[in-house]
Amino acid sequence: MSLELPPASSLRGPRSPRRGSRRRALALSLAAIAAVLAVSIASFSVFRLLARPRLELIEPAIGESGGVISLEGSNFGSSRGDSWIDVDGTIPTASSYLSWDDRLVRLRLPAAFDSGLLHVVTRQGRSNPKLFMNRARLPVLASGERPGASPYIASISPDEGPVGSLVVVTGLGFGPGKDGSEVRFSWASEGEGGKPPGDMSSPLFVSPGDADFGYELWSDKELRLRVPDGAISGSVYIASDKGMSNAVFFHVSEPAGSKRYFSRTSYSISQAVSVSKIKASGPAELYLWTPLPVRSASQRLVKLLGREPEPMIGDYRGNALFRFADLATGRDRSISQSFLVQTFAVEATIDPDRPAAKPQNPPALMAAYTSPDDLVPAAAPAVQDLAKKILRGERGNWRAARLVWDWLIKNVAWNDRRQRERAVDAISDKSADSYSYAILACALLRAAGLPSLPVAGYLVDPSRRAVRHYWVEAYVYGLGWVPLDPILGSGASPGGLRAPWEDRTRYFGGLDERHIAFSRGFSSLAPLSPSGRRVAKDRRWSFQSFYEEASGALDAYSSYWSDIEVTGMY
Repeated sequence: MSLELPPASSLRGPRSPRRGSRRRALALSLAAIAAVLAVSIASFSVFRLLARPRLELIEPAIGESGGVISLEGSNFGSSRGDSWIDVDGTIPTASSYLSWDDRLVRLRLPAAFDSGLLHVVTRQGRSNPKLFMNRARLPVLASGERPGASPYIASISPDEGPVGSLVVVTGLGFGPGKDGSEVRFSWASEGEGGKPPGDMSSPLFVSPGDADFGYELWSDKELRLRVPDGAISGSVYIASDKGMSNAVFFHVSEPAGSKRYFSRTSYSISQAVSVSKIKASGPAELYLWTPLPVRSASQRLVKLLGREPEPMIGDYRGNALFRFADLATGRDRSISQSFLVQTFAVEATIDPDRPAAKPQNPPALMAAYTSPDDLVPAAAPAVQDLAKKILRGERGNWRAARLVWDWLIKNVAWNDRRQRERAVDAISDKSADSYSYAILACALLRAAGLPSLPVAGYLVDPSRRAVRHYWVEAYVYGLGWVPLDPILGSGASPGGLRAPWEDRTRYFGGLDERHIAFSRGFSSLAPLSPSGRRVAKDRRWSFQSFYEEASGALDAYSSYWSDIEVTGMY
């Protein structure tokens, strides 16, 4: 008789249901943890794999052909593979790379390398840019100048920022006051970027303007200034009567959009003033303030070609000041001046959805160009009431400018026969000449909280005929002054001149190269004699408080101010 025993497992007794559940739960937890760890490790690997390169430093930032530069950063990759360095489209050959690892690249500069924005490019994308400058593109001292006699820039802080931002320049030998010195930023138009910024015969630089409150402090060792309108990334240096400083790099960021300059056109122009029918019963003097073409980011070069007689002051608040002394009855006087003026068309592209940086706007500029003055009635009740109706809550931004533009184009007709109308009257009359149209547009923009100024000058046609014309510029932080010509935008043809651009919508944020500016904003001139008799001239090609001042025993005279004559167009 045999005895069969049950399996060993059966001898342990029945399994506890509670103990089995715990074991299954523990197993599932361990499996879940393992899965999470696996996914985390994989995600971290994928993140590392897909992370774009980050460029932190170029050392040195100024190099020359054959020299070695080091690029420091992260996510470059453990080896170069099919990665490369790009400087504005120029890519070095494989033999130029001396070493490559994840945080450091060493490169010998080839002869073809020029100045520009440098990127590290890998399979994961392009790095952030850093500015690199070829030493051959930097300004050099004039022959015979001592390096120690020139100003020296030790640093610029910060080394990047948008137009309008405040920068501090430290160094030595800047001089106790600005006088004739200036800080120059790089500038270029389409098709002209290859010229060296230091070429003093070309206008490939822009400087902060006094009218824009560009300089906040000038001392021998420190400057505080605003990045000027039209500046691009490139070298910054100081030009003074002691020579030019060394150059430092500054990267101009574009938080609000971009501007482009194109279609360069040069004009030779002349203008004359004649004084006749003089009657003087004793010692007499006559002062004449003659407007000069302005320099701006789009009106690059203003060069005096000839002048007779020599003025008392060559440039006083945008005017040449002439003094005629010892006037005698029956003896006529005259002034003639000729200039070469270079203009560019300009067009701005603005993203109104980008956050506005209004608190960083230059305070002095904001105060000056959002307030009323003797020319712009921004505080007039009719202007304020209309602005509230137009804006629908928008203030101080590019959308507000668009609302003002649309209202003007729709509701105010251009009419050159209404030449004595006040700008405010155009609101009720729904009609205005070019002068009042521009002044009203500026007043509404200021009432909308957008810094703006009126511009006076001429519009020139291909036959070289010039007619007086007026337009507006609005200030956008990060971009600078943006032009608007609502007169041409409305479809008008001042003086019978056709608008150079058939698409009139381009005049919202753009201006063609046929505009020559003589005045940006209102200039309140200081009289030279407390008892002088001053003569103002309305609707001229400059916005200024007066043009003539007579003193002494000048009993009578007659003056004639000619419009400009365009003698050449190139």
